Amino acid sequence: MVSCSSKLKYWILAAVAAGILLWNPLDRAVFSVRLALSLQKMASGAAAQPAAVRESKVLHRVNGREYEALTFRPVKSPATSAVVLVAGLSEQGCYHPRLLALSRLLAGMGVLVVAPDIREFRDFQISAEPMVQILFWFDQVPGMQGAERVRTTGLAGISYSGTLALITAARPEIRDRVGFVAAIGPYASLLRCVRNWFAASPSAPNNYFPTRFYAKWIVMRAALDMLDAPEDRNSLQGTLKSLLIRNQAPPADSVLTAEGKRWYRLATLPENESDPELTREIESYLVPRLFSQLEPQEALPGIHCPVFLIHGAYDDLIPPGESVELHRQLADSRLLISPFLTHTHPAGTPPSLSKRINASLEALVFCYHLSGVLR
Repeated sequence: MVSCSSKLKYWILAAVAAGILLWNPLDRAVFSVRLALSLQKMASGAAAQPAAVRESKVLHRVNGREYEALTFRPVKSPATSAVVLVAGLSEQGCYHPRLLALSRLLAGMGVLVVAPDIREFRDFQISAEPMVQILFWFDQVPGMQGAERVRTTGLAGISYSGTLALITAARPEIRDRVGFVAAIGPYASLLRCVRNWFAASPSAPNNYFPTRFYAKWIVMRAALDMLDAPEDRNSLQGTLKSLLIRNQAPPADSVLTAEGKRWYRLATLPENESDPELTREIESYLVPRLFSQLEPQEALPGIHCPVFLIHGAYDDLIPPGESVELHRQLADSRLLISPFLTHTHPAGTPPSLSKRINASLEALVFCYHLSGVLR
């Protein structure tokens, strides 16, 4: 049964959707519907339809450093908007199938997409340095092939890089030129998320590590310099990478010291156990050295463009409350909490019919506003 208040909400959302179709230019309305439907299909895990898109690899060498990116541009008509789309932390980086699908989707709808190949992300490294690369590629867009008619360029990121996109958009050298920011599954407080990733919680009924341990292992890799013994650092580096790529840990290395064994245990212990003392030590080490550069609070007031936040209602890595908090702090933002997603992946249990209707209408309204910066 659908309650009266829920029915009223559906009618209101339906009326808004009808208004979009009746009172706005047809091309923008059609674009909004196409985008909403395509994103919903991607969220469900459906294979993306082939699009008329030109793909290429771009390489720049600046001061002895290489910057590499994939570009996706429409074939049927020139792009009028562009986006620097940054992958999350994954060994596949910008070659991740879901990022490729999203890039092709946007390019097929007339957007020039630049997807930087950030090597630090492919090696599961967290630092402020990738923001330099995001800034570099943003500045390259006007001179790119296919950008001749681009009027608006934005930044977009997934998960961790969604927040990096927000921080980068506030940089004084570009904040008045960034047309928009889109963040999928970002965090508002890295420290709050870290404490959740390391905390004990009831065990799930499965034989594999929970999703949030993925982030815990990345944080542990960032703190390995805490260990005095080189053999501890080297062994744990391999253990954590194995966990990140295969979700499996090799047996504890015999060369590990007592402290190294403690770290190994923290990485592999059951979900309902923790080591609060070691967790606090890691936190105290990383806050002044790293986390202070990756917290977005100080940057948010400096963002001068519209922000679009998308978060999975069942995100099991970064809770949707993180995007709710960002939405609260931003001066100009739109928020979509989708029941079709966990952490950018399809939800395991399909939502009820009423939730699907509600989510579809909300996605249409969200995409209408997003189309305003993409068209």
